[in-house]
Amino acid sequence: MRPLQATEADRGKVIDLEAFHAGHEGVIRAIYLEHGAALLRETCRYAGPAEAESVVHDVFVELLRNRALRAQFVGGALAAWLRQIARLKALEHLRRARRQPPAWLSPEPYSGEGTLEARDVLARFLAAEVPEAQKRFFGMRFLARQTQVEIAAQLGIPRSTLEGWEHRLTEKLRAFVVETSP
Repeated sequence: MRPLQATEADRGKVIDLEAFHAGHEGVIRAIYLEHGAALLRETCRYAGPAEAESVVHDVFVELLRNRALRAQFVGGALAAWLRQIARLKALEHLRRARRQPPAWLSPEPYSGEGTLEARDVLARFLAAEVPEAQKRFFGMRFLARQTQVEIAAQLGIPRSTLEGWEHRLTEKLRAFVVETSP
């Protein structure tokens, strides 16, 4: 086995890269003991204390289960690599949490009246304010509720462009609603 000397960022610790790539539990446990607390502090910045524990847990479960993920680390600053994975997991957790209503929230009785009124406002806004090139995006994003990633793949437009469109359209929509409100 060929041990890898970690960088100064990892406090000079030596990890066995082959054992790590093989997913040996003892190696991953040692990494958890060495870096878990720092990852928890870092992840709290993104997800808050309660969610941060789940995120750090997910990182190490993923390390145990995912051979391809372990293979991505080929040396260098292990702490930085782990922080990046934790950051991405925290952001993924936040996106997922925002899309799912809290379990304690029971569905309210449905009334189609508000939806019809909102759709009418959106239809008027679409006709009056949305540039022709952005109308398909508007329908996909705000009416069909597709993600920017899904829309980018379907339209062949960079997601960053769609992000700018969405920001500008949202600002225009706010102004439109305020102007047309009774």
